[in-house]
Amino acid sequence: MAGARALAPLVHVPPSGTWRYHGRAELTHAERWLRRPLGDRDAGAALLVRRYLGAFGPASREDLLRFAALRVRDVQPGLDALAPQLLRLRDERGRVLLDLASAPRPAGDTPAPVRFLPKWDALLLSHDDRTRVLPDEYRATVIRKNGDVLPTFLVDGVVAGTWRDEDGRVAAEPFAPLPLRVRREMEQEAHRLTAFLA
Repeated sequence: MAGARALAPLVHVPPSGTWRYHGRAELTHAERWLRRPLGDRDAGAALLVRRYLGAFGPASREDLLRFAALRVRDVQPGLDALAPQLLRLRDERGRVLLDLASAPRPAGDTPAPVRFLPKWDALLLSHDDRTRVLPDEYRATVIRKNGDVLPTFLVDGVVAGTWRDEDGRVAAEPFAPLPLRVRREMEQEAHRLTAFLA
């Protein structure tokens, strides 16, 4: 049964996708659920590549594979189909990063604003090399042994601490002392997040 679940195009039938439902998961064939035939695999691979790079590019092929939990042979047709539309870049370690040629790319010295990320944010899980956004020394703090990913905040595009909701107020805990300018920006962003959560 486990092999069929991993290889067959199955979907979980509601209510198996809710947090409070703990019954046995019911599965059905995707075509039955969608009431139409599945689309072309290669077109699906191209759509996956386009959407992934649109959200997380520049990224490596390995990043894409990690995010999608797929094999190279599943995504390579999409990479091949989009090759004329992809830009190839190199990171500091010489690895090839792919991006949509039409995607905006700010200059390397453009400051990234402080941003708060929710629990299990895809940014922290969408790269094979997570050190691009999550320094190794904070990984065990942010990604727990049970798979939980804590809410974090970014300073200059890199995880710099965690945060929690304390009775309707955002409380941030930096991993290291922050410059006054960054603390002020973090406090302003925390205030905006508090208002949003209210």
